[in-house]
Amino acid sequence: MNEEKRPTFPDKYHLSRKESVYLLKKNIVELVYNAGKFEGLNTTLLQTEEIIKYNRANNVAVDDVLTVVNLKRGFEILLNDVQEPLLETSKRINRIVAAEDALFPGEIRTGGVEVSTIQGRYVPPMLTEDEVNNQYGEIMNQEISDTEKALRLFLFISKNQIFWNGNVGTALLIANKIMFSNGLGLLSIPENVFMKFNELLSKYCNSNLLVNESNIISFLYEQCIFGINYLKIIQHTI
Repeated sequence: MNEEKRPTFPDKYHLSRKESVYLLKKNIVELVYNAGKFEGLNTTLLQTEEIIKYNRANNVAVDDVLTVVNLKRGFEILLNDVQEPLLETSKRINRIVAAEDALFPGEIRTGGVEVSTIQGRYVPPMLTEDEVNNQYGEIMNQEISDTEKALRLFLFISKNQIFWNGNVGTALLIANKIMFSNGLGLLSIPENVFMKFNELLSKYCNSNLLVNESNIISFLYEQCIFGINYLKIIQHTI
């Protein structure tokens, strides 16, 4: 009996450092706005833009302003070429994005939590820092594309809730750290597919079925990665 072949997810983009920086800066407002949905952000896209670009916060709650500012700082970390273990970068990002909400920002969770999902309450496992670090290593050492590594790390953090709070936002940023550093484009969950993502994430978290893992990775790969697409000019010789 032949084993079913696992789908592959090759890198979609091969951008230069200059192109990646341009892509990030050009889309910073929408990146923060989309990421904010995981942190309960209640601003409109226009309000998010005013906070980021013009330091204006008319009719916006203080908590929402802080969420926007902290996520912006989180995305700006991608621009820094700091050489450190990926887990340390994850802690640094969580320390920023979960600064206002987490019991211990930037620290691996050592207490039990429950998470509300579409399918009901989900209780993630409690992993030690060594276990988390080993899982990071296993994902990053697989013989798969760097894009797939980023997506799998995103799902690992999201499912296991390794921090006290801000896990999906942190997961999104650390996945983008991998993608940005390797010129692979950027990962963002657009507002128009946010509900579908939550549905797939709920199924993935509440089950160990490989089909649920495959479904959400395929969804992220097909719907949530963007980059720079150049117009191809075909020259005809006479």
